Amino acid sequence: MTHTADSHDTIRVEGARENNLRDVTVELPKRRLTVFTGVSGSGKSSLVFDTIAAESQRMINETYPAFVQGFMPSLGRPDVDRLEGLTTAIIVDQERMGANQRSTVGTATDANALLRRLFSQVGEPHVGSPNAFSFNVPSATGSGMLKVQKGQGKAQAEKAEFHILGGMCPRCEGIGHISDLDLDELYDASLSLSEGPFKIPGYTADGWNVKMIIDTGYFDPKKPIKDYTERELDDFLHRQNTKIKFNGINITYNGLIPSIQRTFLSKDREAMQPHIRAFVDRA
Repeated sequence: MTHTADSHDTIRVEGARENNLRDVTVELPKRRLTVFTGVSGSGKSSLVFDTIAAESQRMINETYPAFVQGFMPSLGRPDVDRLEGLTTAIIVDQERMGANQRSTVGTATDANALLRRLFSQVGEPHVGSPNAFSFNVPSATGSGMLKVQKGQGKAQAEKAEFHILGGMCPRCEGIGHISDLDLDELYDASLSLSEGPFKIPGYTADGWNVKMIIDTGYFDPKKPIKDYTERELDDFLHRQNTKIKFNGINITYNGLIPSIQRTFLSKDREAMQPHIRAFVDRA
């Protein structure tokens, strides 16, 4: 029995020569799932993206007024003898959707939220909180004063505390993997802060980052790092969320390792500048 979808029109490609294609002719049924498979370089993307989708996009752009087209990229016609039956193409290419490692198909389509609800209702967590499936929800605590409306609209101040037990791993922050650092790739321990010991992009001897470390008052700027006491080395490497005053401004000081993890390792490697990516690969 013939499937109903087979009665629909087809997309016909004749003589496609984009990139490494050599006079390819093919008919594709509409409203059916068609899969192109082959080894790397066989022309899958050249046919799908650079020929069919490119011509569909070019035809759509031509429907806009000339004024609007002036702000759009100029698209040339693909190297093909004939294209028939094209309709609007929605392109989901192989590029990353954003620089954030948490950006996935699930987050972009809200499928993650639906799966989270499914797992929370069907799954049986055996450790952690009810948010155990919420890998991007960190644990949090806080306290403060609240104004509570009581009787005839009068506000009464009350102290309140809250605690949220999330499902995020505090070390990998929900990413699923961690990156350990090679300290020898971060600094030269034989040098002092004033001598510029760092091998980290942006950490020059006269730069803002190094001046801030010196102005904390925790370290002797002329003392080699290898001679730091255990307490000084811990403050230098691991201290977190400490309020200090730098150039008359209140800022938060974090040790070298949490700063590197937040500034470099938590970012998408492919979106980094080449010299930053080289440092991350070494560290």
